[in-house]
This record gives sequence, structure tokens and C-alpha cells, in this order.
Amino acid sequence: MAHSTSSRRRQRNRRNASVGRFLRWWGRELAALVPPVLRPKHRPPARMLWVGIESGAVVLWRLAAGKRVEIGRVEFSSGEAADHKIAFQALHERAGALPLGLCIPANQVLRKEIALPLAAAENLHDVLGFELGRQTPFTASQAYYDQRVLREDRVNGRLHVLLGVAARAGIDDILARLAEWGATLRAIVASDELEGGGNCLDLLPPRLRPKRGRAGVWLGISAATVTLVLFAVLLAIPLWKKREVVIALQPVLAQAQQRAGVVDGLKREQERLQAEHNFPIEHKLATPSRVALLDEVTRILPDNTWLQQLEIRGAEVSMQGTTLSSAKLIGLFEQSSLLENAHFKSPLVKVQGGEERFQLGAAMKPVDQAASMAALRALHESVKPAAKTSGKKP
Repeated sequence: MAHSTSSRRRQRNRRNASVGRFLRWWGRELAALVPPVLRPKHRPPARMLWVGIESGAVVLWRLAAGKRVEIGRVEFSSGEAADHKIAFQALHERAGALPLGLCIPANQVLRKEIALPLAAAENLHDVLGFELGRQTPFTASQAYYDQRVLREDRVNGRLHVLLGVAARAGIDDILARLAEWGATLRAIVASDELEGGGNCLDLLPPRLRPKRGRAGVWLGISAATVTLVLFAVLLAIPLWKKREVVIALQPVLAQAQQRAGVVDGLKREQERLQAEHNFPIEHKLATPSRVALLDEVTRILPDNTWLQQLEIRGAEVSMQGTTLSSAKLIGLFEQSSLLENAHFKSPLVKVQGGEERFQLGAAMKPVDQAASMAALRALHESVKPAAKTSGKKP
């Protein structure tokens, strides 16, 4: 009998977990359809009293029109612990015994935006508990934390979350003192978020938050069901009409795709032939001519330098010879319009007469093809009038 009872309980828990996952997924999908300006803000109820610690005293206040209105305070420096409890309970009763929340200074809350896989949305709070030690200086047992989903990047499969973390060391003392006074907290928020009027991160652990009644759960289920039915009705007729239009356009689309394929094939063949035709010219324009390189080397080398060997391999020029100005060679070649990255390929060797034997290498500079084409065009244009003039009869 006990075994069958526990089995039914496990089945019921599994069903409830499945329903909960569905409702969370459905809520995220519906929230994505609502414009950001129309989405409700995540804030504690307006009718709440707030507790804070200031200068060795517990301060009780409420928020009115975005400003603090202090109700009273309990000084720790005067009276016994029992007196503190009585004084706080009196303040709470005088303020209407409204729900209590703890407001901590903004500088005690670390806020950070992190990116997680989309799958983490199913159990986001527990996932962040494992990530806490990697993303913050605290572990899950050393801090109170909460999160708010900022956006979902469906393209990259990332979930961007704002994480808020506060150290437990100082907060636990306050919670213990309030528990001794018989106070039950409904929320823990940062002062700047509470007074700013925007969304608030609730750092109170979920296990300590007030439980939602069954009425709220059934209300959420009913709202999701009604929304689903309305969306189905709204989308059914337009989708059916679009389906008919798509079926009618299928033959036209197939014919257009066939023609587009033929055009793409002709375009690729044209590009291939054009590349083959332009390759020799582009290669010639991209490489300085041997005559130009020889002229450049002759112009750069000083008069007291004798070149014994000049070798061109690909884009590298190698030179061997003797000189009296070895210290100037590198600087002279750096000023060249055709060569760059000049360097000695081997150490300098002293020879008779005070000269030094060198082996120097340099790389050809890339040639601006557009400028080369323009120069060739200008040369061609200047040659044609000269040819016509020389061909005239006297």
C-alpha cells in the first residue's frame, strides 16, 4: 500500500513538473511577442515596508512617489535585545503591519551580464548557482543571487541574463536579527533599483519567498489556454489562404528557378573565362619588371659599392658584393619605391682595402595595379598621335 502511494506521488510530481516546464516555456514565448515598453516590470508590491541598516540602527520606511518616507528606527546602542524587539514590532504595527522587505545599499550588489546556452532557461536559477563561482568571487553557498533574462539570441543559441549577487555574510546577520523579532521578509532588493522605478532583482532565495497559491497557477493555465485558442483562430484563416497562394505559385517559381540556374551557370562561365584572360596581364602588372629592378638597384647603390651577383627568386631579390658604406645600405633600400624589408642575410666580412663583403636581401613591394593600368593607358594614348603624325605623307 505504501509503495503504491509513493508511486502515485512520483507520477503526480512528474506531471506537475511537466506542466510547470510547459507553462514556463509558454510564458517566455508570449513575453517575446510583447513590445518591451508594454512588458510589466518585475518589482515588489507597492504596499510594502522596507528595512535598512544605517549607522547602527534598523530603519523602517516606505516608498512614496519614488522617495523614502521614514517611519522610525531602532537604535542598537540603547536598550536590551527584548527592548529592540518590542520597539520594532511597535513600529511595524503602527505602519499597518504590511509585508516587509530588506533594502541593501547598491554598492553591496554585484551586477553582471552573462551569456548562457538557451537550454539553461529551463532551470536558470540552478544553472547560475553552478556558474556563480566562475562568474563572481562568490560560490552559491556564500551569496544571495537573482537573475533577469535580458534577451534571447535565437540565431546564436545564447541567453543573455543579468545576474545580481550579494555576499551572505552581512545579510545573514540582518535576517537572523529580524527572525528573532518575528519579522518575515518577502524580498531583498538593492536601493538604486527600488528607488529607480525600474525592474528589481529579488535576492531572497526562492525557498524563502512566499508560495504562490493554487488560484494563481490555475489562472496562469487558463490564461495560457485562452491565449493559445485565440492565436490558433487568428492564424488559421490567413495561413490557409497563404497555403492556397503558395500552391498556385509553385509552377511559376519552378520555372523562374530553372531560368535563374541557367543564368547563374552562364555568369560563372563568364567569370572563369574573364579570370583566365586577365591572369597574365594582372600577374605582369603586379610584379615589377626585371629592367626596372636592375635600374632601381643601380640607382640606390653608392658609388663605392660593387655588386658581384644579383639574383631574383619570386618576390625576393638577393645581392652580393663589396662596399665601403655597409651602414647606409639598409636605409637606402628602405627609401626605394620598388623594394622593402631590406636586411643582411649573413654577417659582414672584412676584406682587403677596408671594404666589407655583404649579402643583402629585399622583398618586392606590391604594385598598385590600378596605377599601372592608368600609366599603360596614358602611354598608349600618347603613342597613337605620334604614330599618326609619323605616317603622314609630305
